[in-house]
Amino acid sequence: MAVSLGKIQRWEKKKNSKKIINALNDTDHETRINAIQALSSFNSHDVINQLVNLLRETDPEIRLTSIQALEKIGSSRSIEFIRFMLEKEEDGKIIEAAKQALVTIRENAELEENA
Repeated sequence: MAVSLGKIQRWEKKKNSKKIINALNDTDHETRINAIQALSSFNSHDVINQLVNLLRETDPEIRLTSIQALEKIGSSRSIEFIRFMLEKEEDGKIIEAAKQALVTIRENAELEENA
């Protein structure tokens, strides 16, 4: 059963990442996309691990949205996983998004080091 966007947004507002992570297992494609986008506002090991796991999905939109979420989070913990995924990725749009994510994440890491 699909979880509504409104419910996911309420969970995001309440900082309830566990319920959003559970929505990643929903059978509805749009629910999964909405959950991934909502998780981009959390910077935790659990969230990053879930998003990194989605980089292996067969659905290109799930992979793309996961990369975008990891880029928004900006954690350097995701760099190696994105680089590894790039070695096997064949979709040009995803490759470009992954390269951009790596640039953004590295820039954020440099800014944090220099702060």
